[in-house]
Amino acid sequence: MPSSSQTAKMPKKPFTTRLDPSVLALAEQLAATERRSVTAVIELALIEYAERHGVKTQKAENNP
Repeated sequence: MPSSSQTAKMPKKPFTTRLDPSVLALAEQLAATERRSVTAVIELALIEYAERHGVKTQKAENNP
């Protein structure tokens, strides 16, 4: 399993997605409130969703 420093060095892969305008607005609102990027909000939402459904991810295991 890679350490958190190794994970941090892994490049992020871009992808295109389509979101309902209200969902994107919500992500933007959360990002502004948390002083995060929209990408970070979406990543966190996916990680938390996976954890709630019993799916382990390297990213989730490396989060403090």
